[in-house]
Amino acid sequence: MALGVAYVLELGTPYSAAVTVLLVAHPVHGMVLAKSTARLFGTLIGAVMAIALMGMFSQSPELFMLGLSLWMGLCTLASTLLRNFRSYESVLAGYTVVLIVLPGVDAPDQMFDLMTSRVSVVTIGIVCSGLVAALLTSRSAVRGLRARLRGTMRSVNSYVRLALSDDHTGRIQPLRRKLGAEIIELDALLEFAATESAEVAPLRDTLRAALAAMLGVLAGAASLHEALRRVATRPANRESDPILISRMAESLALLSEIEAALGEDEPRAAGVRLTGLAQRLAQLESDIEAGLDPNDLPSLVAHDRLAEVLDELGVALAGVMALGAGRLPPPGREGWDSLRRPGALAFHLDWRGGMINGLRATVAVWFAGAIWILSGWPYGWMMVGVVVPNVGLLAMRDHPEQDAVEFVKGCTIAAVLGWVSLNSLLPMADDFFGLCLVLGPCLFLAVVLATNPKTVFIGIGIMVFYLVMLTPTNPMVYDANLYLNSVLATLAGGVLSMVVFRLILPSDPQGHVRAMIRTIRRDIEALLASGPAVAPAAWESRMHDRMLRLLGRMRVAEMSDDGLIRGGFASLRIGREIIRARRLLAEIATDRTLTDVMTPSWRALRHLGRTPAGVVRALRRSAAGLLLLAERERAGDAHILVRVAASLIEVAFLIGRNRRFFRAGALPSAPTRAMAFGNR
Repeated sequence: MALGVAYVLELGTPYSAAVTVLLVAHPVHGMVLAKSTARLFGTLIGAVMAIALMGMFSQSPELFMLGLSLWMGLCTLASTLLRNFRSYESVLAGYTVVLIVLPGVDAPDQMFDLMTSRVSVVTIGIVCSGLVAALLTSRSAVRGLRARLRGTMRSVNSYVRLALSDDHTGRIQPLRRKLGAEIIELDALLEFAATESAEVAPLRDTLRAALAAMLGVLAGAASLHEALRRVATRPANRESDPILISRMAESLALLSEIEAALGEDEPRAAGVRLTGLAQRLAQLESDIEAGLDPNDLPSLVAHDRLAEVLDELGVALAGVMALGAGRLPPPGREGWDSLRRPGALAFHLDWRGGMINGLRATVAVWFAGAIWILSGWPYGWMMVGVVVPNVGLLAMRDHPEQDAVEFVKGCTIAAVLGWVSLNSLLPMADDFFGLCLVLGPCLFLAVVLATNPKTVFIGIGIMVFYLVMLTPTNPMVYDANLYLNSVLATLAGGVLSMVVFRLILPSDPQGHVRAMIRTIRRDIEALLASGPAVAPAAWESRMHDRMLRLLGRMRVAEMSDDGLIRGGFASLRIGREIIRARRLLAEIATDRTLTDVMTPSWRALRHLGRTPAGVVRALRRSAAGLLLLAERERAGDAHILVRVAASLIEVAFLIGRNRRFFRAGALPSAPTRAMAFGNR
């Protein structure tokens, strides 16, 4: 359809409309719309930049290539920092300049026409993709979000039940990793569903708050599990605390009812039942908060963590209810107030990786341009046109040099298929239907290969460059010299991309692991410089995202993950406890005595990487000082001081157990060292 419309409108590169369709195709309608929107905006930004660069440097190809290389480096940096299709939009804004400018580099006065033609073919491809996706795609991002959100909520619910149990077999840690990855992935699905549905779009912030609460449950339940273990191992064990036993039994019973309600097939009945359960959950959390006993520290910590987990569960459950109802009820509706709590997800910004990728892209584009200019090859711009998108798109991959090899394989297959089509098949086609019969099987093969993770770049190489090298125009031009030059330029660009990723700032997975650990440690140190209003949701979601990235880099580097991942999750909980302690302290009047007690701990935490053991000692001294202050303070302040002391004890415990993770210079430098890396 896109190719036919572009032919009817007599556009200069009608095949680009078909390439657009191939690149934005996806079985989920919302993803087609999201990627199409990103492609359109990226094309528009790149078109404006193309006009600007050509306007400034039309008589100086050297300066033009310098400007293009700097622009592509900036776009690659942005794509590394951004997520989902915004990352793709940034890369597209970079290489669109090449697609517009270089084909008409000898005719700068026609640049505006080339720009409008490029935007037109992309728009045609996007419109045709959206129309066909709306008519034919059966998989819906909204339906997928509803099903996966309820399923993840049930899993989170089961995770809390496991934390409340006496099971110490180590099932919590792998389940926590799995759920953390699922929740982070739900944010991308939410973005697609909000693009697809006007019903989901107003709930975007509400649902993100629910996802943040789920991440909070993961961290809080781990703390709760350890708090219950400490209560169970003390001389007067958990069995002698009837109130704690009663609260745990109530919580387990309520969690079982919630899990059953989430599994109901009838949405209306499930919504009514969940509303009542949410009210009971909020009441139970309130009762636990009201009954905290500052005179029994282990029991207070266990009750406090249980109340916190139930509170976060309430927020997450309210988000599931809102999505099921398709709306956010008015303020004051009982059982739904937690929906209005502010919450936002935050993600890791990989500035180190972004600077490396941006610098590599800048050098690679400039080098490819220099080869073109110095060689005087008339088709050298095609080679540059292959290198530019490759250095941006492949930079996000774990093994870019291997993917570049697969891409060259795809381009080679495309060249063979194109030669057969040009010389044997297309001469027999005398209408548009015949053209489709020739192109269809090759493109179908390319799409099938692109959907397989093992052959994705072979498929991309075929489906893009089969059309680009063949250049089906109206009327069709059968020029073997043009075709062979196009093939040579495409393969040269692919080979040059391989060389770039092998020689120019090659990928260093172990370096990424070490950099991530340093970033995590420095963030804890910097947390003390922030005010007490740091959002726990932002901290937790960013740390979960970092741990997922850390796991990926460690798999690429073939490094063991046990000690490092435990240290990463400990960092998440440490930040959570620091935020809690500072918020609690902000609720009471600060005097000189309290400042003298807390200052050594805050000062020590700012230098966590130097002496983790010294930080542990300072935290324990401050906790002891707070407990002494609590003994002679009025009831309200004593209650808060004991809770702050409990947070400091938790931080000291976590740092002490993972001190090698936090000590600067004690990071793994090779797979053999990493395999032995532990929490000693």
